[in-house]
Amino acid sequence: MEALKDQGNDAVRRKDFHAAVDLYTRAIEAAKACAVPDHEVAPLHSNASFACLKLGDFAQARAHAGSAVAANPTWSKGHFRLGEALFATSDYAGAEKAYSRASELAVEDVTLKKKVALAREAMAGFYFRQLLAGRDFAVSAGNMIERQIFSSAKQMQNYVYLVGDARTREAVVVDAAWDVKGIRSFAAAENMKLVGAVVTHYHFDHTGGTPPPPFDQLGIKVPGVRELAVEDKLPVYVNKDDAKTVMKSNGVPSESLTLLEDGGEVSIGSVKLKFIHTPGHTPGSQCIHIERPEQDILISGDTLFIGSCGRLDLPDCNAKLMYNSLQKKLSALPATTRVYPGHDYGGPYTTISREREQGFLKPMNEGEWMRMHGH
Repeated sequence: MEALKDQGNDAVRRKDFHAAVDLYTRAIEAAKACAVPDHEVAPLHSNASFACLKLGDFAQARAHAGSAVAANPTWSKGHFRLGEALFATSDYAGAEKAYSRASELAVEDVTLKKKVALAREAMAGFYFRQLLAGRDFAVSAGNMIERQIFSSAKQMQNYVYLVGDARTREAVVVDAAWDVKGIRSFAAAENMKLVGAVVTHYHFDHTGGTPPPPFDQLGIKVPGVRELAVEDKLPVYVNKDDAKTVMKSNGVPSESLTLLEDGGEVSIGSVKLKFIHTPGHTPGSQCIHIERPEQDILISGDTLFIGSCGRLDLPDCNAKLMYNSLQKKLSALPATTRVYPGHDYGGPYTTISREREQGFLKPMNEGEWMRMHGH
């Protein structure tokens, strides 16, 4: 039995999961023939469940996990394997129950707590993640170029967002740049499939491509939406007024672009993204409004920050248009709307009501605004 188990483990390391299932199954049969105690057979069923899951044989993965639990009910890993199999078949209530039991048996295991949270989120249906450069991605550089890129990403303090349907496990990535591999890995670790990329505005730190002077002299291109469009064949959602720049600066094929206008909508499963055209920082800047029963969400890109707005001294900026975007569009959103910006300039989020009281949504006339910005 032990020899077959070791061979099965070796097959898993080689990612030969068919061989692994065969070897674990033979080991289980040998264990039964030799009257091996149940608690010693449980790991064989657990390992077989893992291999079946990798093969996409969810029924067998569930059966082996159930046998692992039956063989050793107080072993957390058996319940974890059962949770994984149930989650893979979209039985999120069952997965939550299995993960919770596993967590009760291994209270110090942080991963199990995260699994419980994922299952509960899937039952609710809404998936939302705020990723920070240097914390959640752009962390482990593999070469000198990546070290330079990741260092800049950490200094720029960019946020990237994953938004989607927690039941269908589909999401779009908002403002993917700096570390596409890391963003993909984060999504995959949470069993989310990326089905699109959203651009809030064309600047390189939100889309990738060639950085502006003097950084362009380094000859480094920042990974971003081009990789998602070309390598992953994902549609890229961009406002029509920023589309040409994204094509030119990032090399995104025109056929990969889905052009949006003010009021445009994109549905990811049951989750509806509503786009608000907010020119000012760039001609095609846009915010994403997600209406939620408990609290609306606004992903504001570089239009609205905590206590400020995006820069208005760059090419293509327009202070008057920014005034209209802030005072006539964003200020009209529900006061409780939670605002998630494009950079960590003072915190992870704010609210419309807070910005009406203390920030750039505070009522003012256009003349005051223009004088404030040197006009």
